[in-house]
Amino acid sequence: MLKKVTGLIVFILVFLPIFGKPAMAVTYTVQPGDTLSKISDKYGTSVDKVVNLNKLLSTILEPGQQLEVPKTYISKGETLYNISIKLGVSIPELTRAANPKIKNTHWIYPGQIINVPIKNEMIYMGNPSKKRIALTFDDGPEDIYTPQILDILRQKSVKATFFVVGKQAREYPELLKQIYREGHAIGNHTWDHQHLPDLTNQQLIENVQFTTAEIEKITGLKTDLFRPPYGEIQDQQVALLNNRGYRSIMWTADTMDWSGVSAEDIQSRVKKNASPGVIVLQHNYHASGKFETVKALPQIIDQLRAQGYEFVTVPTLLGK
Repeated sequence: MLKKVTGLIVFILVFLPIFGKPAMAVTYTVQPGDTLSKISDKYGTSVDKVVNLNKLLSTILEPGQQLEVPKTYISKGETLYNISIKLGVSIPELTRAANPKIKNTHWIYPGQIINVPIKNEMIYMGNPSKKRIALTFDDGPEDIYTPQILDILRQKSVKATFFVVGKQAREYPELLKQIYREGHAIGNHTWDHQHLPDLTNQQLIENVQFTTAEIEKITGLKTDLFRPPYGEIQDQQVALLNNRGYRSIMWTADTMDWSGVSAEDIQSRVKKNASPGVIVLQHNYHASGKFETVKALPQIIDQLRAQGYEFVTVPTLLGK
């Protein structure tokens, strides 16, 4: 009995950090005049890491807002094993974080700076090192708005990312083929746009994998991009999908186009949140009522292009 208790205590002390919140993060209170860039520079991290860690749906900060900021860790000559336990990070993740440009390395030298990776990361923003932005469209394909959006993107020489619903893909396979043929990226948006927290793990996996299979059947592409309907998903569900190779993609600029806002409001929301690495949420399906994404899209492209932005797909924005 004593051995069992002792073993349980050792397990808790050694492995508990691995299952907790991301290690080595500090809480920062946003001050007047702060920007994401200023805060990330202050802590020696990057804007996208701050955005993704805090699950920010906007690049606009408010004074008094609380942010978790990932701290860097400076190696003091410990073994890789000791550092991995201290930070709650596996040894492969640790060496990748310490030496991102060097493959298959297993060393860390004293004084080396390590950017601690985020566990079960959801991606709200891409690489901010270049003036790039990603336009994304959810819920299609369908035969009213999708063709118009594709026409605009073709005319403007813009590549975007479409998060498709499986049953819509089955109903409109030729439009999905066109999306893929014209160079746009495709992501999984579940089979039937269910509220994921209501699903069991088995139901979630079946729903997502069935959609991936349908996309691959139509286009030949096996996507690893996933976006949860309504942007709602539990952390353990994110981990479940991450373990199966999916990257969970959110957004940094919400146009709210589904709510019936005007084209001017849609443009304003994108303009306000525009910054390098931003992911823009729009839709290419709408059941009924006012929907002005098609009207707003050419102006969004022209305005941001005039500011020097390049439009890329989500995989390109993430560096892959």
